[in-house]
Formats: sequence, structure tokens, C-alpha cells
Amino acid sequence: MTTQSSRTTAPGFPAPRRHRDDGAVTAVAARLGELRRRLERTDLRPAPETDAAFGELVGLCCFPPAGCTEGVLARVAPHSDALRTLAATGEGHMERHWAGRIAAAPAPRAELDRFPYLGNYHDLVRLELAALTAVGLPAPRRVVVLGSGPLPLTGVVLAAEHGARVLHVDRDPAAADAGDAVVAALGLDGRVGSLVADLDEPGLSPALADELGRADLVLVGALVGTDAAAKAAITTRLVTATGPGATLLVRSAAGLRTLLYPEIVPADLPALDVLLEVHPRTDVVNSVLVARAAT
Repeated sequence: MTTQSSRTTAPGFPAPRRHRDDGAVTAVAARLGELRRRLERTDLRPAPETDAAFGELVGLCCFPPAGCTEGVLARVAPHSDALRTLAATGEGHMERHWAGRIAAAPAPRAELDRFPYLGNYHDLVRLELAALTAVGLPAPRRVVVLGSGPLPLTGVVLAAEHGARVLHVDRDPAAADAGDAVVAALGLDGRVGSLVADLDEPGLSPALADELGRADLVLVGALVGTDAAAKAAITTRLVTATGPGATLLVRSAAGLRTLLYPEIVPADLPALDVLLEVHPRTDVVNSVLVARAAT
């Protein structure tokens, strides 16, 4: 979920290796269960009650009380799949809502600036580019973003702020159309294109394979592949098409943030050599793995 809390530090994430009383674990686990029930009583579309519940959920997952992460994850295991599904569905509704607003606005860039989580995209892209620098890789010139969604702001930021040429890929034609409308409204359609492709299919389309072969960075969105097995299968297919020297960025999650997105660890990606794994302690929700094809 590309959302932010109002805090800028993340005490207690990852969980320190020290004792935490069961009272805090119980309180956090109970609150997460209540947030699940609150969200299930809504249609998950943007509205004050829904926005408040998602905001609290994200804040609690990003900044839990110190030392309680492992205990909370054990307590809320029966809720974890449901919470991730709620988060993914809510994110989709939010992105479609704002994509429509931005594309229809007389001043699309001003409307984009009103999007409450725009700063998160800038922060995440900056973190990912810094991760590339940390392993000695240059800023990408040609990027394929897999799982771009209806509000493809990662690609928008890469194109508008960092000069990359970007291809957005999504399996949902309506999401791709919505993303195209946002890109066109922002005047970036000369640098950003799109392609509809389902990465769960056993074979890559020729058009996607061609684009992957020309890319120097392939970004695998956190919701591409519903679990570790699906992510492994998808990344294995990707490395057959990427050109020599292509880099993959695989988004993941850690700690209580795994209640928002699936956790992916290097062992889940047998076709890749993971060069760096980054778990932010800030408002950025996603972790990131920098990888290349295994040799």
C-alpha cells in the first residue's frame, strides 16, 4: 500500500531482540483484528471512515511498539491473509479513484500534488535508486514496471524526475487504460508506454519479452505474484527474457508490514542472485531486493 503515516522515524522496526510484555502484544493484535472487522464493514472505496481505518492499519504495521513484532505476527496469523487482501483491494480502489481525478482535472499536475501519498512514491523511488548505487549500478535508462496499476506513479516519477523511459505492464486492461490517461494528462506519453500482460501465464508474450530484453531495470511490484512460489515462477520466466546485465528490483515487506504485502526473501528467488536487501525504517512501506540473474 503506497501510504504514509505522519511519523518520520520507525522505532522498533525491525523488532529489537528484547523482551516485550504480553500486554502490548495483546493490545496490538486485538487492534489489528478490530481494524479488519471495521474494513470488512465497508466497500473499501475512499471515504472518511475507510481512509481512517487504512491509515491506522498502515501506521500500526509500520511503527508498532518496540519489541512486539514477532509476538503480534503469531497472534494475528489467522487474520494475515485477510488483511493483505483488504489492503490490496483498498489500494486498487484508491488508485482508480485518484487516477480518474487526475486525468479529468483541468490542471492534472496540481491534482496529482493533492494526492496524499505522492511523497511516498518519491521516497520509494529514491530509496531504490540509492540501492542501485550502493551495489555499483547506474541509474536506469529504460525501465519495465510490472504490476503498475491504475495510478502508475513509480513510472511517472522515474520518467518525470529521473529521465527514464518507462513501460508500464499490468494484467488488467482497465488499469492500463487508467494509467495511460494519467500519463497523457501529465504530458509524459512520449516517455511512458504500457502493455497488457498476465505474468501468471506460463509464457511471456513476444511483445513483453522484447521489452524485457531492451530494459536495463525490471521492477517487480509487491503485488505481482500472490506468494513466494508465484514470485519465484514469475522471476524465473523473467530472467529468460531480460538482456545481459539487466537488473531486477523486487519489492517485498518485513515485520508487521507483511500484513500489507507478501514477504519475499532471497531464498524465494532461486533464479536470481540477490545483491542487496533493504528494509526501510521510514514511512516507505516496501522493502526492496536488488538482484540479477543467477550465474
